Formats: sequence, C-alpha cells, structure tokens
Amino acid sequence: MLVQPAAADTVIMRNGDRFTGEVVREEGSELIIRTQYAAGAIALDWAQVREVKLDAPVPVVLEDETVLSVAALRREDDTLRLQTPTESEPLTVSPEQVRLIQPEAWETGHGGKFSGAVNLALEDDTGNTDATELDMDMTLRYRRRWSELETYGELEYDTTDGEQTANKWKLNNKYSRFFPDTRWYGAAWLRLKKDRFADVRLRTIAAPALGYRFETGGARFSVELGPTYLNEDYYAHANESYWGPGLFVDYQQGLLGDRLEFYLHGMAFTALSEESKDLSVSWFGLRAPLSAGFVGSIEYEIDHDDPPAVNAKPTDQTLRLKLGYEW
Repeated sequence: MLVQPAAADTVIMRNGDRFTGEVVREEGSELIIRTQYAAGAIALDWAQVREVKLDAPVPVVLEDETVLSVAALRREDDTLRLQTPTESEPLTVSPEQVRLIQPEAWETGHGGKFSGAVNLALEDDTGNTDATELDMDMTLRYRRRWSELETYGELEYDTTDGEQTANKWKLNNKYSRFFPDTRWYGAAWLRLKKDRFADVRLRTIAAPALGYRFETGGARFSVELGPTYLNEDYYAHANESYWGPGLFVDYQQGLLGDRLEFYLHGMAFTALSEESKDLSVSWFGLRAPLSAGFVGSIEYEIDHDDPPAVNAKPTDQTLRLKLGYEW
C-alpha cells in the first residue's frame, strides 16, 4: 500500500525555515498559517516571508481593490511575483500593494458578516437605583466591505416585593464608513436612554464623527470626535438640549495569550453654552472565553450627568457579573 501525504501549503522564510499547513490569512505585517504540529494558528512576520506555495489558488486583494486568484507568491528584492493559474508570466507588484491574502467574502463585497453577543448580568446598583437584580444586554454587528452597523441594547426592569426598583434601557447605534488603505473612518452615532429613577424619560445623543483606529500587540483602539447634540426629556424636570464636542472611545486588549480580554467603552460630552452640562458614560471589564461560544465577564459602569434632574444624583454606578454567548 502506498500512503501519499496530505496536500498542504508551504511557506519558506528568508532564512530557509519551512512551514507546511494551511495559509489562513495575510493582513498588515503578519501571515497566519495553521500547522499540524502547533496548537492553533501561528503568525509569521510577512516581511521575512520569501515564498508561498499554495496547494490550491486563493484570492488576493490588492490596494486598488483588484482581486486575483493566486497559486504562488515569491519575494524578489523589493517586489512580489504573483503566479496566477491563468497567466504563464507572474504579475510583479510591490509588497505594499498586497492588502489581503485569503480574505473573507464580506471583505470583497460578496455578502456580509453578521456577529453578536447576548449576556445575562447579575447587577449591584448604587446611586439613583439601589438593587441587586438579573438583567440582559445584546450587541449586534453587520459588516460589508467598507461599511459597518453596530447596535448595543440593554434592558433593566426590576421589582422588589411588588415595588418597582429599576426601569431603564439604552440603545446605542453606530454606523461606520471606513476609508480604504487608511486607519481613518467616518461615523454617525444615535444613542438613546431611559432611566425612570434618574427622571430621564429619554436622553438622545446624535453625532457625526471622524474616527481613527489601529491594532497593535493584541490591542485594538478606536477614538472618534465630532459635534454632538444632546437632548434630555425629563419626567418632572424641564427639558434641556445642548450642543458641544463629543468624544467616543473603544479599547480592547488581549491578556494571557488571549485567554482573557480587557475592554473599555466610553463617551464624554461638554456643552458649549452659557448653561453648564457635562456628561460621561463609560464601562470597562474583563471577559474570558469559556467553551462553545460562551463567555464570562465582570463589568463596571459609571454614568455621570451634571447637573442632573431635580432630586436625582449626578452619578450612577453599576457592577455586573455576566454570562453570555457570542457568535
């Protein structure tokens, strides 16, 4: 009996090292390959890769959005030679022109990518609401090529001995339009919140913004700044509206080899008017993957509204213990 080895991709480094397995993806400064002898995928320095031989052609996206079917790549001096199945002569490009190897369908405009998370949270509230209750939140994201729509919703409606102790919800919506081959993007926010015990019938925040994001060393950071409109519709207090600069921040950092993740989401606003108004909302925590898509996390949220409605406190603080599912 003759046993033939399973087909595999081969990556040859500048120093002669060879890696065989499945080329998963190339983006930025790393080539990701999944091998049989390593636990999970490994990241190779793309600048040190001399040659890639593919068992079957894979799509390669260039800077100008051209999508090629490529069977092999070879680095020669300061150029890359891309061998396609249909052309006898390879195409010569600079390494910087190769934006993605093995992209997902949504990255080439063929379909979209849908992801999300649902969490149940054990909460300990202090401030305008004092209660320990079980609540839920949900995050939904849809990405297609250069556009992304993200929605975050949170609901808390609690009673104790038949008496209502919490009645609040929030809905944060953001649309992002990324600019090709740059870390800059445009964003539009619409954030809504109700909190009966803070006398807030409906808080509305609307803002166009210019954003900047980058990833490095397991960290993902984005910041957005733009003119922001704030309107607060109260139950017993006179309604108020303001204009001013708004700052939006999102930060995630992998820890312990991605077995743990630190995250921070926040926004800050200050009014440019004769009447003083400062608003900031932030929540940060630690998230740990469990098994089969389930995650556990601990989270702390601070909501500061100064000046608040009559008979309301300026700051709410919430501690949550969450069990959730992500896809």
